[in-house]
Amino acid sequence: MKNIILIIATILLLPVLLNAQSLNTAQKLMNKFDYSGAIVILNKAVSDPKMNASAILMLAECYRLQHDIENTKTYYNKAVEFPDAKPESFFYYAQALQSTGDYSKAREMFLKYAEMNPSDLRGRLYIADCDSVLGPWKGITSDFEVKPANNINTTQSDFGPVFNNGELVFASDFSSSPAESKQYGWTGRGYLNLMKAQPISPGDFWGSLGTSSEFEKKFNQQYHDGPATFSADGSLIYFTRSEYGKAKREGIFKTNLLKIYFAEKKNGAWGEVKPFFLNSTEFSVGHPALSSDGKTLYFVSDMPGGQGGTDIWMCKFENNRWGAAINLGHAVNTKENEMFPSLDEDGVLYFASEGHPGYGALDMFKTSNINGNWLNPVNLHPPINSSYDDFAIALVSGSKAGFFSSNRPGGAGNDDIYAFRVKEEPIKPTYISGLVQDKITLKPIAGATVFLSNGNTGKVKILKTGTDGMFKCIIETPALYTVKAMMVNYIADCSPIPINSMKPGTTIETPRVLLLDKLVINKAFRVENIYYDFDKSNIREDAKPELDKLVRIMKENMINVELGSHTDCRGSFEYNDKLSQSRAESAVNYIISTGIDKARIAAKGYGERQLTNTCADGVKCTPEEHQANRRTEFKVTGFNPVANTEQFDYSKFTEGQEIEFSSLPAGFLSQCK
Repeated sequence: MKNIILIIATILLLPVLLNAQSLNTAQKLMNKFDYSGAIVILNKAVSDPKMNASAILMLAECYRLQHDIENTKTYYNKAVEFPDAKPESFFYYAQALQSTGDYSKAREMFLKYAEMNPSDLRGRLYIADCDSVLGPWKGITSDFEVKPANNINTTQSDFGPVFNNGELVFASDFSSSPAESKQYGWTGRGYLNLMKAQPISPGDFWGSLGTSSEFEKKFNQQYHDGPATFSADGSLIYFTRSEYGKAKREGIFKTNLLKIYFAEKKNGAWGEVKPFFLNSTEFSVGHPALSSDGKTLYFVSDMPGGQGGTDIWMCKFENNRWGAAINLGHAVNTKENEMFPSLDEDGVLYFASEGHPGYGALDMFKTSNINGNWLNPVNLHPPINSSYDDFAIALVSGSKAGFFSSNRPGGAGNDDIYAFRVKEEPIKPTYISGLVQDKITLKPIAGATVFLSNGNTGKVKILKTGTDGMFKCIIETPALYTVKAMMVNYIADCSPIPINSMKPGTTIETPRVLLLDKLVINKAFRVENIYYDFDKSNIREDAKPELDKLVRIMKENMINVELGSHTDCRGSFEYNDKLSQSRAESAVNYIISTGIDKARIAAKGYGERQLTNTCADGVKCTPEEHQANRRTEFKVTGFNPVANTEQFDYSKFTEGQEIEFSSLPAGFLSQCK
């Protein structure tokens, strides 16, 4: 019976023992940084109510160290609900909330942590960060625009861009054959390799990049290789490489360490890969960044003597050798992690930090060294920074553009590479404006159709005047414009407008107001500059352009007209009547020859019967006074409601329409001056 009881007890305890063993196995994997392996085990154990609390806490830790922010938030949200929840759970939950942009909730959790662990100043510091984002930083953005570098981003991690001889070199853990590639237990993905890509248009890194390929086989071994840095001439490479082996420090066994390696390029071929002198089995050294003159190497390390976490260090090349490592000090480094240094050609240092005031996770900062002292770092703000990890920036030489890395949502994979550049200031348009008025009353004319022709492009913009008689349009400069205003039952007016280059954002007014003369029955309109040879009635060549104006008026308006010819007083009444009639008929015949229906126009000779002044027979007058009486006029005798074949129908055009100049009638703008 005792044996039976023992067997039953063992059977009952077996699941508990097995689950306890699975948690123990998971912990061992975590100790070796094999978080992906531990997650597989913990996801099974979490379903057991007896193991649930421990498994949840361990899962939260695994996801946090994998930088899986959403799962980190999910499991720490569960962990803080435990009655015996530890302060660290509130802290890491707050960080995850902050990283997803939930600053109000994050502030609440940081405050809880600060109350539970008042000796740790980080709680108050992160509360201040949340307050900054919710307060004075709200709405702040930098002058950059950002887009993903789609052609090189993969479903895995791609980061750490750097420029080398017209190429972009970066690190990627993507494998086209994942089943055949060796997996990295920390991430559950492959190991990093150095890749390269070129812009499709040489030198245009903002444009599309070509397909990426392996940078150089000798730099890609079985574990991590990358990111890298190059000398200005591309003859030297320094890069990060991980090596496996055990190193004991403060009781923690590390299964891999970061080290820096370098190689020199001669005659187009890379030479032997050599270790950097600061490499150690006691601490990591990585993320190298060379200054433009090649005499200073910045790097990241957790070696003793730092401010905490990983710090940025530097060493100088003097007397043909690298000098001792120098910590950049508390102005740059904090108790948290600083990493991924890079420099522009002016020596400005860019780096990522978890410790300086930011938006959450890693933010990017810049600083400069003035007289041996580092200035307080400046946050680069959105859209470069976000609440997620933003790091590893590289700038194109001679410009405010480049690439950076981020795990923000919306990318192709885990970490992605993004291109950025200073926003191009929108070019303020140049405008032309004008006024259309009644020629007699000088009142504004609303609803007039305005044709704005660009002599450079052959395009014509259609505009309409407002209730104030005004029109306005964006123009290109320099160009020769011509503007013509038209209205039903009005004589059109037009004017050329030569425009040289103008300052963007300015408005030029037409040289003069466009005046439309209203067509009224029996109102006389003078046709200027109609000359005849003495005692003759035939149309001279110099009179034709003036008569063409009347032709244009009749083609643009549905009117019937009488064309009248007048003489001065010299000569008999009978003679002047006959001469003026003959001249009027000659003018009418010319107009009919252009295509105007003869039923629409009549000739009338008035001789000297309608003088405009006192120069009658027997009155001494100047030649100019006599000339004033020798005139040709037309007056409207009726409005023709039937559209004629020669009629130009401009009512079909709408505001904002653009047409080809060639679609307008011949000579449409020839009378403009």
